[in-house]
Amino acid sequence: MKVSRKNQLRSVMVLVIAALLLELTTAVQFFSMRRNVSKQLMEMAQRDLSATNQTAQLKQEVEGMMAQILPDIERFTAHQDNDSLRLLIRETLSKEQQMVGVDFCHIVGADGRHDGIYIYKDEKHGGLTEQVIDFDYTQRSWYSKAIDSDGFWSEPYKSNYKVMLMCTFSRAVRNAKGETVAILGADVPMSELSALVSQLHESQHRSLLPIILLHILGLSILAFIVHRYVRGIRRLHNVNTEKERLIGELNIAQRIQEAMKPKPFSPYHERDTVDICALLTPAREVGGDFCDYTIRDEKLFFCIGDVSGKGVAAALVMAMARSSFRILIARESLPERIITSMNDTMAQDNDYNMFITMFVGVLDLPTGRLHYSNAGHKAPYVDNQPLPVIPNLPVGAFNNYRYSAQEAQIPSGATIFLYTDGLTEAEDAMHNQFGTERMEERLKADTPQQLIEQMTAGVNEFVGKTEQSDDLTMLAIHYIQKSSEERLYRSLTLPCDISKIDQLAELIEEVCEELKIPSTTTMQINLALEEAVVNVMNYAYPTGLEGDVTIEAKANAEQLTFTITDCGQPFDPTVRGEVDITLPAEERAIGGLGIHLIRRYMDSINYERHEGHNILTLRKKLINNY
Repeated sequence: MKVSRKNQLRSVMVLVIAALLLELTTAVQFFSMRRNVSKQLMEMAQRDLSATNQTAQLKQEVEGMMAQILPDIERFTAHQDNDSLRLLIRETLSKEQQMVGVDFCHIVGADGRHDGIYIYKDEKHGGLTEQVIDFDYTQRSWYSKAIDSDGFWSEPYKSNYKVMLMCTFSRAVRNAKGETVAILGADVPMSELSALVSQLHESQHRSLLPIILLHILGLSILAFIVHRYVRGIRRLHNVNTEKERLIGELNIAQRIQEAMKPKPFSPYHERDTVDICALLTPAREVGGDFCDYTIRDEKLFFCIGDVSGKGVAAALVMAMARSSFRILIARESLPERIITSMNDTMAQDNDYNMFITMFVGVLDLPTGRLHYSNAGHKAPYVDNQPLPVIPNLPVGAFNNYRYSAQEAQIPSGATIFLYTDGLTEAEDAMHNQFGTERMEERLKADTPQQLIEQMTAGVNEFVGKTEQSDDLTMLAIHYIQKSSEERLYRSLTLPCDISKIDQLAELIEEVCEELKIPSTTTMQINLALEEAVVNVMNYAYPTGLEGDVTIEAKANAEQLTFTITDCGQPFDPTVRGEVDITLPAEERAIGGLGIHLIRRYMDSINYERHEGHNILTLRKKLINNY
């Protein structure tokens, strides 16, 4: 299944938008980071310039304060006066605004015990709060570095007790011997640095917000693309499954349509009067062209048709038309009535406005008379000449249309060639058509098969590798009139009076006795002839009109022929269907038993209406018949 142009454009637009959003996200992130970094560098430079003096002054104040209280701390420590020690630290914190806390940590001895206190300004509750140090301060860097120094400033760190960055100035507390007994530390907040960090944090959050939104939008589009892709895969799977199903059904339809093609009649098998060859080549898996032929009662019924359109719809109409043709020829012998009946049936519910160009012919094999009717189809050729046709309308175009009847004499040895427009309208790569002239150049051939083969080769050579655009169907019929060379044995003309029917029996008895036909066969012939003649006497002439019927008996070494002729109203007894004699009498339709007896006892039956006469011919084989 082909993807529509609209869906293709939609998919391309989604991909383009996703790509643009990705590029936009990268660009926004780049310019945002560059702007923030530049701004922060400028602010840091300005802060460094303005805070350098403050930092130096703060350092001096803290170091001076620690040097000032250190002697008292050492004295209180030596006397183990913890209360005076705590009081001094509290007084110092209260006076010194730059300090937020003081820790006092004893040196860990051999017993491994360590204790310490931390007094800090409690902003939440107000005043000063004392806290026992609950972590192992011996693992901190300021502890080890302050033991052997006269003062040490730590790197900025985040306090466990204050949500801010701080630095600690640590001094060793010594006894009278100069030994370090404790570490005294003063925590100084890094206000400027904390503000800068908070600003950086807020700036990062502000700059990340549009980037996050763009990323969310990009991920949403990506999810949409993935969703469409998954849906597309599912649709493709469903389409492939449906395609495989349709291909399977088309293959079955193709085999069915192939089986519907008629089998060739060969002069070397059952028939010695006609040789037929047909070729149907659909442009797709199935097509709308058709042809058919069959022999009934010494008549060849044949047709060729072209349904408008191609593919499955045309194939369905084709199958319906062919079936209708087969049903009609079982009870009709006149081509114009066959086409008229087909048109009335197909035009009633033709909602899809599909029609059929069609040619129907009925060839009387003993005489070579061709009765035909055309429905908008190409004129057939008899040898190299087109057959004169009245176009008429295609089948299915309009209801209640009556088609014209035509007649022609087909000479013995002639070939009737029928075709659809897929032959003359076949195109090469330059859109040139095969045309009528090229077709006429290839009409000469010894057999129908050779004619079809050389016509096919000519078309294939002309179109080359160009794809076939229309269904192509050809039908060739070679007719040979069999010379009977029959001798007239008897002739009898009777009035339409059933009381005179005994004269018919006498004629049959004389002919059969002369030809040495067994009595059983003679009786069968008599029954068949009597049924046919009585039928003429009863129905050929309307009430009040007089007429007669002529019976001629001819024979040769192969067959006995009876010809029954009258000039009454047209009546074809051969169109009556077969009678099911297995049914009870009350369930069978009235009539039909007479023609049933004739078909049973005679080898062939043929009816012709010619020059105002009804001509019924019955034949009985004399060889291998008894």
